[in-house]
Amino acid sequence: MRIFFVCLTVACLGGSSFGEVRAHDVLDSPENCIKAAVVLPLLGGSGDAPIIPVQVNGIEAAMYVSPMFGRVMVHDAGKLWFPLGADMPLKAQNGAVTLTSRTLIDDVQIGPMDLGAMRANLLDGQAEHRVDGRPLIGMLGLGNEIFSETDILFDVPNGKLAFLKFRKDKVCKDAPHRLMGAHSHVVQLRRGALIAVRANATSQDMVLDPDLSETVLPTSWGDALKLTSDDIRHELIVTTQYVGISVGHQYVLNGLDLGGYNPGPMNVLFQSDISIAALGDDIFRKAAILLDKDAGQAVFLPETENTSRPTLHFHFDENHAGHTAVTQKTGQIETGVK
Repeated sequence: MRIFFVCLTVACLGGSSFGEVRAHDVLDSPENCIKAAVVLPLLGGSGDAPIIPVQVNGIEAAMYVSPMFGRVMVHDAGKLWFPLGADMPLKAQNGAVTLTSRTLIDDVQIGPMDLGAMRANLLDGQAEHRVDGRPLIGMLGLGNEIFSETDILFDVPNGKLAFLKFRKDKVCKDAPHRLMGAHSHVVQLRRGALIAVRANATSQDMVLDPDLSETVLPTSWGDALKLTSDDIRHELIVTTQYVGISVGHQYVLNGLDLGGYNPGPMNVLFQSDISIAALGDDIFRKAAILLDKDAGQAVFLPETENTSRPTLHFHFDENHAGHTAVTQKTGQIETGVK
């Protein structure tokens, strides 16, 4: 996908808001079906959750991004602070509840794209990390309605993320799929992040969440995979910190089918207190993934990881935001909450 991103950088970022494409020749080319695009670097390294540069209330910052989240969640960060509103509880992936406050961000900019004011959830405490000198203030949920008309391309193997808008002409109907090339694989996409995969010839629903360091499955999947409870219990114990502590078992899964794409053997976590399976960063490191919302498709293009940025071991602070894993420890089960 590197050649494609060079094309976007040159041809699509000349406009004021999203960067308008002005080339109208060769309309059957998928690149010329892109009417607007913003291409951003991912600020983390291999194994980090996707992090992008943003400008919030006029201050340079960084935020995690994931299609799994429909909300914007922020921490105060020094001079960048947000008004405290009414309390609002949020439920974590494992059912635990954390308390946030309603707030309003005056302005959010992503490259040349100005999103304007946004409602958000204010998390407890100050932002703890910085990336490239920017405070890492929280999660920009790509499931938010403000992105409902925008396709999103995660090219984690090459350290890029793109926001795309395609023309609606008849000739551009399948442009997103053609853009990804003949070696790509298509899976139906629902509600922005939910896809149907096949595991052991059985169709199962999974969400896409690159903020998770590993793919997680509920233990109820054991039956579909023809695994007994003993098969799972005999595997390595892993404790994951969400809002509380979730105990799971690591397992090597083979034969996951994503529209004909098999990512090969994967270390997955079976957890008893989650209800929805999630494809984590381990999948995003193996393929560029385009979320074509208009067609209701996720398009996977297998790629080799090609990023030289150092790994920061950064994932969204689940202890406050109520979702995903920051630290994972193997061996002895630990109790308590960080």
